[in-house]
Amino acid sequence: MLAKVLQTIHKYNMLSHGERVLVGISGGPDSVALLHVLKQIEKDMGIEIYAAHVHHGIRGTVADQDAEFVAQLCQQWNVPLFVERVDVPRLADEGGLTLEEAGRIVRYRFFDEVLQDIRGHKVALGHNRDDQAETILHRILRGTGMQGLQGIKPVRQNKFIRPLIEVSRAEIEEYCHQNGLEFRVDVTNRDVAYTRNRIRHELIPYIKQHFNPNIVDALVRMGAIIRDEEEFLQDYCQKEYDRLVRAFSQNELRIDLDGFLARPIAVKRRVLRMALMAMGGTLDEIGANHVEDVLDMASNSATGAMLTLPNDIRVLKDYDSIVVWRGEFRPAVPLFEYSLDIPGRVIIKECGIEITAQWVQHKEVSFSSPWRAYIDGDVIKGRLRVRNRRQGDRFKPFGMEGTKRLKEYFIDRKVPRHERDGIPLVVDEKNIIWVVGWQIHDDYKVTPMTHNIVQLEARRIQS
Repeated sequence: MLAKVLQTIHKYNMLSHGERVLVGISGGPDSVALLHVLKQIEKDMGIEIYAAHVHHGIRGTVADQDAEFVAQLCQQWNVPLFVERVDVPRLADEGGLTLEEAGRIVRYRFFDEVLQDIRGHKVALGHNRDDQAETILHRILRGTGMQGLQGIKPVRQNKFIRPLIEVSRAEIEEYCHQNGLEFRVDVTNRDVAYTRNRIRHELIPYIKQHFNPNIVDALVRMGAIIRDEEEFLQDYCQKEYDRLVRAFSQNELRIDLDGFLARPIAVKRRVLRMALMAMGGTLDEIGANHVEDVLDMASNSATGAMLTLPNDIRVLKDYDSIVVWRGEFRPAVPLFEYSLDIPGRVIIKECGIEITAQWVQHKEVSFSSPWRAYIDGDVIKGRLRVRNRRQGDRFKPFGMEGTKRLKEYFIDRKVPRHERDGIPLVVDEKNIIWVVGWQIHDDYKVTPMTHNIVQLEARRIQS
């Protein structure tokens, strides 16, 4: 088994000379064998071994005995030990978590604290080959994607390592027997009230007997294949993310809408998950249904549609982007007003939009974008200006006979209220000529009789 562990360490580049390694030890056979193996190779690999044990406050005197056993073992093997005592049931109740979830949070938080204290480099954990198969099967039963089907990663965040991940539970127990290693047995591991235990003690034996005696090997092999493919897809989609996504602030980013919609659905899902992760810091509360809702909105909803997701995240379909931000609605854009010459341009810093105006010929007219409009220059009354809405604004949308209140126009188009102050209006001395990205005033439309055509074009810039 020692040779197999060394092969795994080198295969995944888990350890380097001079590193300090913290071993998570419960007292069970896996963690005891792991600590023993790393002590065997400590000098040859030039590493330093430390240990950490968490008393979860769950099993009373039995947990006390586990902690005492670990302390004696580490003293015997000359391994510095750090111990944390936590009332996990209380934390689970306060946080609305299961005991397993709360315990995991406590352990990883403690590992990080100790690693910082010892200026360490890696945390070694005792997950084995059977744990890998059980994890993958568990995720299949709950429903998962490719990331879940990878199972337990041999190395995560370049910090958490699992040297026993390719060793079976039977091999570990045999190693303990051959080396005279005592260990503690957690009786709760046989309690089939826990789903994972039912998978271990009931489901996998049933599958072995009635379907596939090599189910563990099959699941582990599948996980390894998917990890390789997932690594490629993650790298590919990261490049796509970098092409499509721009961060406007710590709490807001924008995904190029046209580019996003042109990508394959698998890429869209991953890019979207990356964006939600960037905003929320976690995907713990984000389910497949949330991702599909955003995809449906991007493809089928009108501009201005918005979704509220877990982790205080909001997603808006804007004119040319999918806007993702965290927190309350973005504050209203303050009043602004700028002059616009023909030809000329103006940058509206309040909403991060640049608008240009220029004279063009009939042959240059192309109605290919809502961000470009053409108006009859001879109808303009006075000088052009760009401003946002004012109380009492009225507008005559293209194709209509009479005017209507701009507020009603926005309501009809389902423009979210918090977005309306950020929509620029190109105006002259009498009328709103262009609601940018939406519609022009009917009286200013270009006809075959128009002699002087003005092209108005807007584009979003980083504000």
